[in-house]
Amino acid sequence: MKAYYHQQGIHTVPSPLSLIHDIFFLVLIVFITFTTYVRNGVWEKSLFLWHDVVKKSPGKARSHTGLGMAYFEQGWNDEAVAEYLTALRLNPDFGEAHFNLGIAYAKQGRASEALREYGIASRYGFLHARAQSNIGNIFDEKGQVDEAIESYLAAIRQSPGNPAAHYNLGNVYFKQGRLDEALQEFRTALRHNPDYAEAHNNLGNLYLAQGLLDDAADEYRAALKLDPSLEKTHYNLGNIYSKQGRLDEAFQEYRTALKFNPDNAEAHNNLGSVYFIQQRFDEAIEEYRTALTLKPDFVEAHINIGNAYKKEGLMDKAREEFEIALKLRPGFTPAQKAIRAIDNE
Repeated sequence: MKAYYHQQGIHTVPSPLSLIHDIFFLVLIVFITFTTYVRNGVWEKSLFLWHDVVKKSPGKARSHTGLGMAYFEQGWNDEAVAEYLTALRLNPDFGEAHFNLGIAYAKQGRASEALREYGIASRYGFLHARAQSNIGNIFDEKGQVDEAIESYLAAIRQSPGNPAAHYNLGNVYFKQGRLDEALQEFRTALRHNPDYAEAHNNLGNLYLAQGLLDDAADEYRAALKLDPSLEKTHYNLGNIYSKQGRLDEAFQEYRTALKFNPDNAEAHNNLGSVYFIQQRFDEAIEEYRTALTLKPDFVEAHINIGNAYKKEGLMDKAREEFEIALKLRPGFTPAQKAIRAIDNE
């Protein structure tokens, strides 16, 4: 997953803002706040103020870009695009409008148009690194990994201390299995920004992939100390505690993850497994059912609820779940063994 640079404002100061089985990645959103009119982060006030600015200075690209930013922060992407296009009609060389238009297009799923606007924005030195980083994100989403890596490297060449570009590059290397290079990039990102919670999380994911559970847990705890609301980090840490047999702590982390995101099917499944180990089968079944409501093709949850039904003596229900799992994943050995075990009883 990726760190995005979002919205280049006017007179700006940049402020940085998946285990299905073992790992969840976090997406970093990098917000660029503008200080001329926005105070205390109140975007509703910003929208009113930028409307007033446009009314007083309708012929200035800067005014329409500011209004576009305010629209974007409210989730009004079509209106934001219209304002950026107006700004560019007034001043085709206004780099901030090209950059922000690229962001709005990307939000709308218009990747080719976003790439075009980022490409234009990258010609402006002060926007080059941010534009290249966002170009890399689009290439990564499109599966064009080599192009993504080159874009992140271009961002780093322009701005070696750019933690988001190092973080993004680390994520790509991780997905490629290039763990040593990913490790270097995550550590570099954290050297430039020690308070980068998402980088701590993903470094924890890397350690987990290497079987270094204690190191992974340390990174997850560091991430949560910086941002206790990171749902997926709570989930990741719960998985570590579960692997270590620390069930009470795993229980708390899964519950916390679900407080922030009740629709996390994997957390419901894993919480069910904690209940199962504790022989609290009714509660385990409830969690597995919730997981399957959220994700009906969740093979492992079908197996788990089948095992819980079996513990409760509900053999017909257990067999039904095992058969669903086998239909979803033909040849799945745990399902085959479970069905044979029922037949042999």
